[in-house]
Amino acid sequence: MTELREELARAATMLDLGRYDEATSLLARLVAAEPASSRGWCLFARAHLGADRYVEAVEAANRAAAIEPAEEWPHRLASNALMHLGNHAEALRAASESRRLAPSYWQTHVCVAQAALAAAQPALAASAAAEARRLAPNEPDVHFLSGKVALARGDLDSARGHQERALALDPAHSGAMNELGRIRLRRHDTAGAIRHFINAARTTPGEHIYSRNIDVVILRTLSRMIYVFVLVALLMLWVPAVMHVDRFPFAVGFGVLAAGTVASFGLVLLRLPREARGLVRRTLRTRRVATALFVAIGGVAVAFAAVAFVPPSELPQTLPIAILITIAARITATARLRSPVSKNQRPGDRMT
Repeated sequence: MTELREELARAATMLDLGRYDEATSLLARLVAAEPASSRGWCLFARAHLGADRYVEAVEAANRAAAIEPAEEWPHRLASNALMHLGNHAEALRAASESRRLAPSYWQTHVCVAQAALAAAQPALAASAAAEARRLAPNEPDVHFLSGKVALARGDLDSARGHQERALALDPAHSGAMNELGRIRLRRHDTAGAIRHFINAARTTPGEHIYSRNIDVVILRTLSRMIYVFVLVALLMLWVPAVMHVDRFPFAVGFGVLAAGTVASFGLVLLRLPREARGLVRRTLRTRRVATALFVAIGGVAVAFAAVAFVPPSELPQTLPIAILITIAARITATARLRSPVSKNQRPGDRMT
């Protein structure tokens, strides 16, 4: 029995260090030798969670729950895995069972709040988060979760207050840094959001959600600039028909529009932290971003050329086609930018 405890402690240390594959191998041997060890199955579930094997995590957690029906930890682990699998109703049921078994543990209330958020039940999430704060007012993860609940309910000031409190309690809390970035985004502060995302990614290099968030912000900014560029272009396409200007001023107008868009993007780039500028350049070099920019600029250029180089008598027939080309370019470019960055993001849960 002493040897089993020592091996389980070694596995727990591996999990804390993020060595999930090594821990999985060790725990597979331990639960095969001691299948009645509830703690062994719980650690096995943690290992599967860390390695994104959510179905196996649920199975291991259920084995632990069958061995120790009065233990709350297996239900929390199962709830976490079920949220990743998108089974929010069962995740909430498992979280509620963990709270029923251990209502004095703040972790069980946090688990309920997380599952309620995933199940789109903000009122339940808020009440569970409030109870967690009552039980553990100085626990950073409690304020981290409370901030997520407040953000989901649209209370940006409260959300920021909770995340800043979490960072005051734990300056290395990367989840709180990430949430502050999300709050900045909601306030349309792109540069501030990227700063927080970069800090989160620097604090926890192995967590890819934070770097993906930076990509999302960059792509959202590019999409907004393409929208403005195309909108102005659509307005300018009517100039020859309404004002009967010559081709040269019309071509100059297109050049000014393109130069103004590039200058605006440059100003946005200058406001970003130096580290973020390299990330922007990396994103711009990706195939889908380059394709989106080519489609947007090329489509607008074709539309301008169609309007500029047709005889005035043919302009009424050409203008609608040019407008359709411009709109199609914008739709195609935006769709290209919105294609998935990578695999779905994992909902953060430091409390397993």
